[in-house]
Amino acid sequence: MEFDFFLWPMVLSMIFPILYSLKYKKEFLKPIFIITFSMFLIIILYWPLVSSNLFSQYTYIVSKFFIFVLLPAILLLITLKDKIPIFFQKLGLTNKGLKNSLMWCSLFIPIMLIVTLIIQFYNGVHFDSNLFLGSISFFESFTEEFFFRGILFIYLLAHTNLKVAYITSLASFVLMHPQHITTLFIIPTIIQGILTIEICRRSKNMIGAWILHGVNRFFIIVIIPLIL
Repeated sequence: MEFDFFLWPMVLSMIFPILYSLKYKKEFLKPIFIITFSMFLIIILYWPLVSSNLFSQYTYIVSKFFIFVLLPAILLLITLKDKIPIFFQKLGLTNKGLKNSLMWCSLFIPIMLIVTLIIQFYNGVHFDSNLFLGSISFFESFTEEFFFRGILFIYLLAHTNLKVAYITSLASFVLMHPQHITTLFIIPTIIQGILTIEICRRSKNMIGAWILHGVNRFFIIVIIPLIL
């Protein structure tokens, strides 16, 4: 089987927390390297488990959950030796800040959907509405939010600073979509990254970020083909 490691640019963003930790917080280097190692695993495993034709859309969500949630979570849990509830709290998976997270999500969703609609209008729609795929995609978006916002923003923010966490999360998320770099889709990708980070920054809770991401996915796959 031919492998394609097209996600490799995403790991470049880790240079920021690594340099910060080397200068200001060397005791944080160990979890930083574990996160970096997790990214290498994602890069290596994404093609055979997610992008290839070995699996169908029915197992897509399971494959992404495995590489974006389960693997990094297990590696960090072993490294930090935290209890699972405490670990989840550190990633913004908690009731604390939930109302604030949902409030900012409700305010940002219209912005996200308008941007998506405009870009799709100019690009054109070349697929049919698919309710099943849209529903799967909504729940699957949790996997990316867990890693890019839970680990690369909320967790990093607690141990570095706002600039490092912001740049790392946003750059990694954008570079994880290299297929969008030279197209109009880079615009909603960047805006989605900023809006989901802002939800997490203002609430320290990632649930709203997941819902915004998921609603935008559902909007693209189910709603837009019906109205354009």
